[in-house]
Amino acid sequence: MASEKRDEQPSAVQPVGIDEQTQESPSPPRENLLSWVQVLGAFVLNLNTWGLMNSYGVFQTFYQLDMLSGNSSSSIAWIGSTQAFFLFLVSLAAGPLFDAGHLRWLLWVGSGLLVVGTFLLSITSAYWQVFLTQALVTGLGFGCLYLPAPAVVSQYFHKRMALAMGASSTGSAIGGIIYPVIFTRLQPRVGFGWATRVLAFIVLATSLVPVLLMKSKAPPRLTRGLVDRSAFRDTPYLFFSLGLFFGIMGFYIILYYVELLALARTDVSANLGGYLLVIINASSLPGRLIPGYYADHVGSINVQITVVLASTVLTFALLAIKGTAGLVVFCVLFGFMNGAFLGLPAAGIVSLSSDKSKIGTRLGMTLAFLGFGVLISNPIAGAILGGDGNWVGLIVWCGALLAASSASLATSRLLKVGPGLTKVI
Repeated sequence: MASEKRDEQPSAVQPVGIDEQTQESPSPPRENLLSWVQVLGAFVLNLNTWGLMNSYGVFQTFYQLDMLSGNSSSSIAWIGSTQAFFLFLVSLAAGPLFDAGHLRWLLWVGSGLLVVGTFLLSITSAYWQVFLTQALVTGLGFGCLYLPAPAVVSQYFHKRMALAMGASSTGSAIGGIIYPVIFTRLQPRVGFGWATRVLAFIVLATSLVPVLLMKSKAPPRLTRGLVDRSAFRDTPYLFFSLGLFFGIMGFYIILYYVELLALARTDVSANLGGYLLVIINASSLPGRLIPGYYADHVGSINVQITVVLASTVLTFALLAIKGTAGLVVFCVLFGFMNGAFLGLPAAGIVSLSSDKSKIGTRLGMTLAFLGFGVLISNPIAGAILGGDGNWVGLIVWCGALLAASSASLATSRLLKVGPGLTKVI
């Protein structure tokens, strides 16, 4: 519901007031070495927020098969869902704090929570301990760090804004590659505790980059309210947000359960199964960049509808996939679509908003709404899966969510521009 090419997505979200800051600048910012240093800082923030959050699938598998095997799949899924929920929800409050000049506070507090939460996770053994450290502490840290990445970069770039945002957003995909690989390779050798501590040390070292180097250019200012009341009367915007809500629910089911599904329903080896999430996250990298380029020409909402429709077909195709080759191809294609889906929402909201001064507010509202979708999605999926492994039901539920997303997004487009298929929106 993230930092992605237009930075998601969820991540392209700017705090309330950023558009006004840009518009009120007397001249475009100078894009110099200092500007690219901010991109480096934003890259690290995306690496340690979206990258780490998108790696939860390997923890889901380990908890369910080993450390927390006495708990249901649904209960375990609440850990990752709550963590993601806080990333979205706290970001809504982080926007006004950023505008008020508290970037340094957000970076220190967010990094501290993330590092402490990950180190504490390494010494847990009970469900409530894992939930407290991984879901609550690191989730709150994610929420403090998520929004400053696109917010700061937007202040330093004008001509090469898309390039800068795209470069910083690659941290999400790279984090989603390296963190699962590190955990998967180390856990069987050194155990859960030290594998997690290695992740914590990496987060600690890399967090110094944004803390020491990132700096806001805008003076502190008061911001407007968190809610644009007129949005509740804007039917295209409401259907678009509903489409994103259903879509993010569907996409995150695959991210959490793909490894367990592979081990239960296909002949994929345990070794390769541990890398399926890595394949999805690696494939999301071009997915964040290529569709965004074409969206500038044919319309972001048009591209997003196409992406979700393709993802719906891919998900239902899982019902017939039993072999290694088919599952790997699925992961590559689904990863590409996942990256595109997460990279386009911000541009869609811009397209639907006639009052550009309220874009930041609407992005924040949509962000909070998507957080509730992430919160409930995987626990529901885990309840459907149950102890008997109802994978058919899980796949159908995921496909139905993506189909509902397609229908809602198409309705939004229809209400905004009518039935013409060639209209750019």
